[in-house]
Amino acid sequence: QNAIKNKGTEPLTIFVNGTITPANSTGLSKIDVKETADISILGAGSGAEFNGIGIKIWKANNIIIRNLKIHHVNIGDKDCIGIEGPANNVWVDHCELYCTSPATQTNVDLYDGLLDAKGYSEYITVSWVYFHDHWKTSLVGSSDSDNYDRKITYHHNYIKNCNSRLPSYRFGTGHVYNSYYASPDDTGINCRMGAKLRIENNYFENFKDPIGFWYSDATGYWDVKNNMFVNCTGSQPTVSTCSFIPPYSYTLDAVADVKSIVTAGAGVGKIDPSIY
Repeated sequence: QNAIKNKGTEPLTIFVNGTITPANSTGLSKIDVKETADISILGAGSGAEFNGIGIKIWKANNIIIRNLKIHHVNIGDKDCIGIEGPANNVWVDHCELYCTSPATQTNVDLYDGLLDAKGYSEYITVSWVYFHDHWKTSLVGSSDSDNYDRKITYHHNYIKNCNSRLPSYRFGTGHVYNSYYASPDDTGINCRMGAKLRIENNYFENFKDPIGFWYSDATGYWDVKNNMFVNCTGSQPTVSTCSFIPPYSYTLDAVADVKSIVTAGAGVGKIDPSIY
């Protein structure tokens, strides 16, 4: 936190080596990346960990969070990573985010999101992240009145044993591709309040309600392409309800290969975080 606070005008890279906790972060309920720009927080190896304290990005731009394990956050905003506008150009890559298995969590509000984006936040990429063992995974838009086009791309993420919000996406446009989803308790990709999501080449296995609309006054829409449903039940749409073409170039992995690619590559300790 001191490194962020004392940053000058030059870009700043912070390497984390060891475990950051509320106990060794005296007086802090979260790590604030606030009113700043051009900061990377990178895990130096596979042991870089935030245990019980999260990171909040707000009033900030050009931020990278990479190769960090963040878990069991129940202070501050209770998010492992929270992005709140105005914020733009944020990249979360090769992290591991988790709390407690939904099967054993008796208080669903003990923790909040693993990765939430709210308000005027935009141009966000979430890639190669291992989300697991959590209730409220990734909320986009804080309420049915939080109307903004956050323009988020989720790709090559591994989502396992998470109850819902995978993501829960209100308003605007988004792109979810080449991710592996395994064993949820409730619902998967939730398109709400007019959101238009391109959802393609994702692999869903042992999954209840992979793609659909729940829990808002108005539906969202999906442009579905070549998703794989293995031993799934409930809402598994193969017909699109909108058309959305992401405004950038990207390369799709074959959907049959997504499970092996993502389980091998997502999470911490898989890349050299200093190489972009």
